[in-house]
Amino acid sequence: MHQILTFIYQIGLAIALIFLGPVFLLRKKTRTGIFEKLGFVPEDIKKSQRENKGCIWIHAVSVGEFNAVYPLVKKLKEELPGTPIAISTTTATGQSIAKEKAGDIATIFYFPFDLPFCLTPWFEVLDPALAIIVETEIWPGFIEECERRSIPILSVNARISPKSFLWYHRLRFFFGPLLKKFSAIGAQTRSEHERFTKIGASSDTTEILGNIKLDGLKPLPEAELKDLAESLNIGSDDFVIVAGSTHEGEEEAVLKVLEALQAMSSKETSLRNSIKLIIAPRHPERFERAATIIEQHGFKARRFSKSESFSTEGNEVYLLDGLGQLVKFYSLASVAFVGGTIAPIGGHNVAEPYAYRVPVCCGPNIQKTKDIAYALNECGALLMASDAENLIKRVKEVYLDRDKARSIGEKGAAWLKENQGAVDRAYNMIASVYKNTP
Repeated sequence: MHQILTFIYQIGLAIALIFLGPVFLLRKKTRTGIFEKLGFVPEDIKKSQRENKGCIWIHAVSVGEFNAVYPLVKKLKEELPGTPIAISTTTATGQSIAKEKAGDIATIFYFPFDLPFCLTPWFEVLDPALAIIVETEIWPGFIEECERRSIPILSVNARISPKSFLWYHRLRFFFGPLLKKFSAIGAQTRSEHERFTKIGASSDTTEILGNIKLDGLKPLPEAELKDLAESLNIGSDDFVIVAGSTHEGEEEAVLKVLEALQAMSSKETSLRNSIKLIIAPRHPERFERAATIIEQHGFKARRFSKSESFSTEGNEVYLLDGLGQLVKFYSLASVAFVGGTIAPIGGHNVAEPYAYRVPVCCGPNIQKTKDIAYALNECGALLMASDAENLIKRVKEVYLDRDKARSIGEKGAAWLKENQGAVDRAYNMIASVYKNTP
């Protein structure tokens, strides 16, 4: 019965691909990597077929998933130096970061469409010994192909949001049998564990590992951070707001915070009058839009992509229009705002700034990161704003009270340290399966 459902799913996917194919080819965003997705393996990877044989195939859909799994990739190379690693991504941004960070230790390529004629060439060339899916990627065709070839499949940092769970649960007659094919599932939290087992995953093969994203949050050397601050003309007494992973409407919100603090400091000479704002949009396609919003508020946009810095003129906002830089830039912050929380997105990783003991503000939309957000809030390490207007008030709290800012940062850093270690647990889970592969 399940094979029939998978066949129907793949027929539907093939039809959709035929009709949407012209759209994919016309749009630059979807055209990138299209031939690899269709099953055409590049010649350089074909030539490395012998070296890749018996690899561990890791699929990380985009930047967030790759950054999460990268510490685990390094751990696998350290512990299993003779085992080749292949990493697939779906998005161009994920591909770019993967090649930049792991291109020297892994084969990087685009994940094929979930159809036999797209998947088979990659399986033939790579001949993986093990497949690992990062977070939530349940591809029926890929899973069935792994089973057909007796390739164990695992999921690390596994998560299903409450919203997605409702959809998966309604279709558990389809997804349940697929989850049972996994040799192991490493869930981020107890809530995620419960969702997976309710959909149909076996409780015997599903365990709680924690969030491997936290393990990658390690501070850079002081000398490197000092050089970064100097290169941007940021002084030790400047009050710096770093707004990370922003979405539509959130640049407006943090610009209003900046304007409110500047108005306050102009009236009170005892306050720090050098207030700087760094904005890092979540998606590259919004970089120009963010620059326009900054200029509409009367500020000049200084851009990372142009190697610009803050000048002595003032009235400037720094636009971090580059990939893979955000966590490092959090080191500059007096306070951080994590985006996707005022916009109705569901939030991004609110723990990242605590690698540098930076207090964090966020909005009310934290559905995608609620376990981390609630835990930080409970230990007094998160400033949650009810809306954009309330965000001004929350940032003012740490602007006016350095001791409070320091205390929040220390609490968050302590929580982060206590909750790291998921990479080692994930490696142990993988190793226990890998050692039993032929």
